[in-house]
Amino acid sequence: MRLRGFVSVLVLALASSAFSAEARCIRDDGFCRGCGCKGGPGWRHTASGRCVGFRELAAKCGDPPSEKLCVFENAPGTGANRECALAPAVPPPDDPPPWPRR
Repeated sequence: MRLRGFVSVLVLALASSAFSAEARCIRDDGFCRGCGCKGGPGWRHTASGRCVGFRELAAKCGDPPSEKLCVFENAPGTGANRECALAPAVPPPDDPPPWPRR
């Protein structure tokens, strides 16, 4: 009986931690204006005119970012998705397809 209770608590803890990790990632496909408005770092690369993501920030804007290479726009929401953007990619599961193979 104790083992069943322990397993139930363990399953609930794992499920809630997976849910909270997913909940950190903000996905907003709506229109917004300015670099960082969807949670990015808020920098625009001067040469290309495009917003810079967290993974390419140091390479394109320097470390720390330089006003000579990039412009800081600081749109509302800037930096909100840092942990999500820098998290390691989760590979797709190797589960078999749901239909039977013949």
